Amino acid sequence: MALQTVQKKQLSLAGFLFALSILFFFIFNSAEKEALDFYYDESEKKLFHAPATSIPPIKGINDEVYDGVRAILIAPKGKSGNPSARRIAYLSKWSPQLKQQREAAIKAKEAGLAVPNIIDRSQRKYHQFVRTVDSTKWYSLNTDQAAKIIAVLRTKDSQGKLPEVCKPSN
Repeated sequence: MALQTVQKKQLSLAGFLFALSILFFFIFNSAEKEALDFYYDESEKKLFHAPATSIPPIKGINDEVYDGVRAILIAPKGKSGNPSARRIAYLSKWSPQLKQQREAAIKAKEAGLAVPNIIDRSQRKYHQFVRTVDSTKWYSLNTDQAAKIIAVLRTKDSQGKLPEVCKPSN
């Protein structure tokens, strides 16, 4: 039984659409990229990228020293993709106790186990620290100095716009 011209066209179109759907599957189903954040190597005084899931301080870029702290970068609204418009708003890290607890919690979760909180959620602000890049003193999040440092995220520029927080991907 010979296929009629209309049936041949329909079959060809179906084959083409099937091939196109396979192509889209491979193009758009690629593995998700790991989210990155900016980190600052305190000894080298340089920015670098590390996974956003990292718990600072982490190993820096030049040695085995844990002097890599999270860097919160900001830029004027609409310019976060321009590296020359970015500036470090502040640096952030966790206490060794909170870092250890968070890392243990991650490992326990991966293993399907529960980990009790050694540091209560209400006490975490005492174990998270911030400072400006030109300062050497760290302030826990429960202090007025820390609030002033973080307030840069809510400070409008001369045009009345809030800054944007920058990510390595933007």
